[in-house]
Order: sequence, then C-alpha cells, then structure tokens
Amino acid sequence: MRRTIDTFLPAVSQIQALELKFLAKRPWAVRLADLLVTHFGTARFFFLSLGVTLIWVILNIGWISGFVSFDPYPFILLTMVASVGAIFMTVVILISQNRQAAINTLRNELLLQLILITERELTRALRLLAKRGKGRPDPELTQMLKETNVSAIERILTKQLTNNGV
Repeated sequence: MRRTIDTFLPAVSQIQALELKFLAKRPWAVRLADLLVTHFGTARFFFLSLGVTLIWVILNIGWISGFVSFDPYPFILLTMVASVGAIFMTVVILISQNRQAAINTLRNELLLQLILITERELTRALRLLAKRGKGRPDPELTQMLKETNVSAIERILTKQLTNNGV
C-alpha cells in the first residue's frame, strides 16, 4: 500500500504547486479580500461584532448615568455603520469566492482530463486482456471495450441541466 501512495505523491505535489502558483499570482486586492474573509468567517469575529453592537446599544439607551448618547434610539448611526460594513463585507466575500471558483474550475478541468485519459488507458488494457483471454464472450467486457462517447454524455448532461433550470 505504501508503494502505491508514493507513486501518487509526485502528481499530488504537481497539483499543489499549480495551485500555489495560481495563489501567488493573485492581485493585491484579491489577497486582501482572502485575508479579510479568513478573519470575517470566524466565531471570534462574530462574537466581537456582537459585543461591539451590545456595548453600542447599552451606551446609547441611557442605562449609564452621566453618559451622553451619541446615537440615541433608533440607532441610526449604528444602522448606517452596520449597513456600510455589510456592503463592504459582501464585496470582499464575492471577490474571494470568485478566486476560489477559478481554482475549482481549473481543478475540475484537470480532473476531467485525467478521467478521460484514464478511461482510454483502461479501455486499451481491457482490449489487451480480451485478446489474451479465452472462453465465451463476455457482454460486459464487450461494452467496456467500446470508446466512451463523450459528446453523447455532454448532450445528456446539458439536457438534464436545462430541464433543472440551471
């Protein structure tokens, strides 16, 4: 088993190197967006935001005597700050998701190519085995020996996606 894993390590390393190369070429704005998304998407950020909001409300509802409210109820300033923050956070998240989608597209294309190459290699191997094999014909083997019709599969998938409203 160990020998098999070692066989795949160079290929895995190449794929990781490809992804690292892609990540290294990101523009500074995308790097910043990724960094911010990493921090926004944590429980720590959630509880920090919750704490700041609660403190803001407590300071402005008059529970602390002698403290002058800077944003009395209905907290218009808090609403504006939260809305502007949400707009910026949404844009940052979308930038990061677009980058991740591009990486996923590359991975999917690579996987598709590898699957098609593997399918062809397996078909060739089955043909060699069928030539060496003796005995009764095997209908399953006969079916496997046929080339995969990628165009037909594409048409079926397109039809299914169209029917599902995608």
